[in-house]
Amino acid sequence: MLSKHSAHRLGKLTAVVPVRSGSTRCIGKNHRPFGDTSLLVRRVKLLKSISSIDEVVVSSDCSIMLKVAGDLGAIPHRRKEGFESEESPDSASRLFHHLATDACPGADYVMYTTCVTPFMSRECIEEMVSIFRFQPEKYDSVVSVGKSMNFFWFEGRPLNFDPAKQCKSQDLSPLLNVTYGACIIARTQMIETRNCVGSKPMLYEVDELQAIDIDSALDFVISEQLFESGISGVEEVADRVLTYSSNQKPLQTPLLLDCTIRDGGYRSNWDFSDSFVTKAYAAVTRSGMDYFEIGFRHDADLYPQAKGFGKWACVTDEMIRHVRAAVKDGCKISLMCKMGCFKTSNFSRALMGEGADMVRVLFPPTDGPSHFDSANFSDCLTACQDLRAKGYTVCVNVAGADLYTMSDLENLCSMVVTEKPKGATTFGSSCIDYLYLADTFGSVEPYRAKLIVKKVRFELEVRQKCSFIGVGFHAHDSMGDGWCKTEAALRAGAQIIDSCIHGLGRGGGNVKSEIVLCQNWSNKHLDFGPILEFGDENIQSFRDKDSKALFMVASHLQIHPDYAQALLEEETFGTMSINECIATLRRVKVLSEAGSSVKFDASLLLS
Repeated sequence: MLSKHSAHRLGKLTAVVPVRSGSTRCIGKNHRPFGDTSLLVRRVKLLKSISSIDEVVVSSDCSIMLKVAGDLGAIPHRRKEGFESEESPDSASRLFHHLATDACPGADYVMYTTCVTPFMSRECIEEMVSIFRFQPEKYDSVVSVGKSMNFFWFEGRPLNFDPAKQCKSQDLSPLLNVTYGACIIARTQMIETRNCVGSKPMLYEVDELQAIDIDSALDFVISEQLFESGISGVEEVADRVLTYSSNQKPLQTPLLLDCTIRDGGYRSNWDFSDSFVTKAYAAVTRSGMDYFEIGFRHDADLYPQAKGFGKWACVTDEMIRHVRAAVKDGCKISLMCKMGCFKTSNFSRALMGEGADMVRVLFPPTDGPSHFDSANFSDCLTACQDLRAKGYTVCVNVAGADLYTMSDLENLCSMVVTEKPKGATTFGSSCIDYLYLADTFGSVEPYRAKLIVKKVRFELEVRQKCSFIGVGFHAHDSMGDGWCKTEAALRAGAQIIDSCIHGLGRGGGNVKSEIVLCQNWSNKHLDFGPILEFGDENIQSFRDKDSKALFMVASHLQIHPDYAQALLEEETFGTMSINECIATLRRVKVLSEAGSSVKFDASLLLS
């Protein structure tokens, strides 16, 4: 608790984050993709987690960054005209004065904090606040600084060393540079001095990692690599990176879509029984996934149903209502339709809880030097606009995304933003909710998946100023790397991904839903049990010699694979269901941890 001592600074502290749209040395650095997030999002979340900060204000001339700030619970402040450029020699002083007078008029104290110091820690900021509040007689401000011990020249002369008696760099007197990770000062003094550093500052020295200030594209790339390596403290660079240890941050759970019926239908001509589809929907719902893609919809004249195809090749609203009625509180349902094979008149208005919730429009690549046909894509967007007007969540699935050049992706993203932003004060808008990149041929490699997701995010969020379109990724598992490239896409910021139960899908199959569900997600409870149970009963018995279901569970639990092998022995455990086997393996995990044993111990299976 803060003391009520009159000398203490107990007034309102407002953190102000300045972000402008016109970054020149590193385009869009404040809100461009930074790993799976952005620098602005990271800084606002950090400041909102610190209880000693009373409010967080984001000041910008950019509507899209102000929208991001508001969505995160910060107070958006639109700067007055004239503060978006750096042409004035006193532009920083003018900005400090403007922020203190206009962005936080109710504050007693101001923390000026930039988001381009991405490794500034919560602990350091909290300590800086404490020093400022409780040591007013010593300091009029507290300022984060980095230490530099290099040989400097200024105006043709050595600045901090004598060339005739040159010492080693570690013996130099350090020069301190203000990092602007955090600068705390009284608002009245900030107005008077037109600066966020007072005349008697406490120079709070931060380590070299926290002192990183992203000015250039090189700074950005280096910082992003450190971030993606899971580095959060300078000591970890030597302890982890140089010893080749790993500590990747856990994945944030995206939206999860199971397309067993739609994509798996290629293996059976969509000739599924109603019972099969309903049980699959129930399993996907119970697992915690978000969407169940129930099949295709097409126009009978444009795409007559081929002989031998089952009814789930073209799904009607009545069929969806029948499945929904059988599963209480079922997850959302999606449909796919292919360009040239449907009319928007094939879709009635979306009705919550009855028909489909989402429509995914498949846009195929074309033959020729360029696989992107802008005229056809324009027709695709017109159809998407009609579907969205009917109340559906709408996706464009770009098939064969790895065939597209970077220029193709730029053109595609430009067309997706159907209403262009008018200057920094407006957003771009679109007729779609998600832009999916589909690994149609199974040939996308993990590095490529990461690259094209980041490229699309950059084009949409920075160049087109449209952050409302999520990026999706659909991976095939033809080369056994389906999850690897899916994870790469997620770490690049993909927000929705596809999978199928047991990988049932076209060609080499898709990422397995059970593999997706057993990942170490950081913010959602998911259960692979219902998926494995459905797969065992309806696709492939877990006791089949080619099944790896129990070995996947053992791997997930980090226990010896012989436990899974033993449960497959008919004589001893042949009557156990897959759910009983999963429960047994989970019990073995607890018992083996209690005994600190990693070796196979058959007695644990009978305990």
